[in-house]
Amino acid sequence: MAALAEVKQSLQARGVSLDLQYSSTIHDREIRFDNGWIIKIGRGLDYFKKPKGRFSVGYCDYDHRPCQETTVDVFHTKHTKTL
Repeated sequence: MAALAEVKQSLQARGVSLDLQYSSTIHDREIRFDNGWIIKIGRGLDYFKKPKGRFSVGYCDYDHRPCQETTVDVFHTKHTKTL
């Protein structure tokens, strides 16, 4: 939780507002944008595989890391129904 608070503070210094909400009943992770877009990632944000060592390609550059198998759903609230 402290790490997310640090991310929130860092984003706020750059004019970005991060609102975190937790649910005790839902396991899914999602990112909701104020323009109506929703992104749901099956593994949450932990979808990169760990590098083999500190000096391997991909240690600092995630573009060079392999990913875990997951699904990513992107949709807009105008295409969803509230129950």
